[in-house]
Amino acid sequence: MYNLRTCIFSIRSLISYAFIAEQTVFMAFGQVVQPSSSMHRSQIAFQLSETGLITEGIAHDPKTGMFYISSVHERKIIRYSEKTGPAAFSQPGDSLWGVFGMKVDPKRRLLWACSSALPQTKGITATTNGRSALVVYDLTTRRLKRRWLMPDDGKAHLLGDLTLALDGAVYATDSRTPWIYRLEAGASVITPFLTDTLFRSLQGLALSDDQKTLFVADYRRGLLAVDLATRQVSCLSCTQSADLSGIDGLYYDQNSLIAIQNRRKPYRVSRIRLAKQALAIEQVDTLDVGHPLASEPTLGVIVGCQFYYIANSQWDAFDESGRPVPNFPAQKPTVLVLPLN
Repeated sequence: MYNLRTCIFSIRSLISYAFIAEQTVFMAFGQVVQPSSSMHRSQIAFQLSETGLITEGIAHDPKTGMFYISSVHERKIIRYSEKTGPAAFSQPGDSLWGVFGMKVDPKRRLLWACSSALPQTKGITATTNGRSALVVYDLTTRRLKRRWLMPDDGKAHLLGDLTLALDGAVYATDSRTPWIYRLEAGASVITPFLTDTLFRSLQGLALSDDQKTLFVADYRRGLLAVDLATRQVSCLSCTQSADLSGIDGLYYDQNSLIAIQNRRKPYRVSRIRLAKQALAIEQVDTLDVGHPLASEPTLGVIVGCQFYYIANSQWDAFDESGRPVPNFPAQKPTVLVLPLN
């Protein structure tokens, strides 16, 4: 997410192979093991031909099998199917800012997306930088249905990811001004839901199956849990020996959380197993690490027993002011798929 690219962009650029070498021991399947190429369980699901997109988010429609990929730089949403390949979904007239996290509501036939303005987004000016909105598309008509603007309160906002409740409510994280926002089903205004002293740089979020707990990734702090009834925030990773900072995408799956960690190399996808009797972490398993195509993975989506995720977002193709980096090697945006069983 954005904090990753702005707050620690310069730090990341200084990471050397010497540092990576120090990270050769990691937690995988409950044991300390050495990473090896045999552990690359992720395979290419599909690629896009258009480069320079900054691909951040991905969503899936279980009814049609269609995937949706968001572009931060080109301010658009692309749809993809195995049969037809990539095609435009959003239209220039939709006037989106950079598009980040997305989710499909298959029951209501909606596609929700976070749209935020930042320097890496094409055409953003000083007056629009820091603006953010929640948008929703009608999947039947493929048209923008509605937009909810964040308040123009003089603060920089960045809605970067969202999750959907069964009743149609939307929860979204602001990674620049650390709040969780909620949009009730049918509401005309998106409202601040919660902030906390534990919040530093909010990223991915996921609801438990019983809809009682909202799990939130804080890029600096680690993994947090919010009791939605009391709004009490707990830091699940504070007592863990495994490093759970740097989580970008976060997804709930069978009493565990699938997490994409991209703060340090080697980047990894992990399963964080939750205790059954208490709100705590039981075990952290590494599902894939250091994949050669995963040059800054970001967000993903669970489809059945598989996890599809953006492998090479290419944020590093642009500097902090949004200028293209000279001679940056263009790559095809790649989606990897990883079995979860």
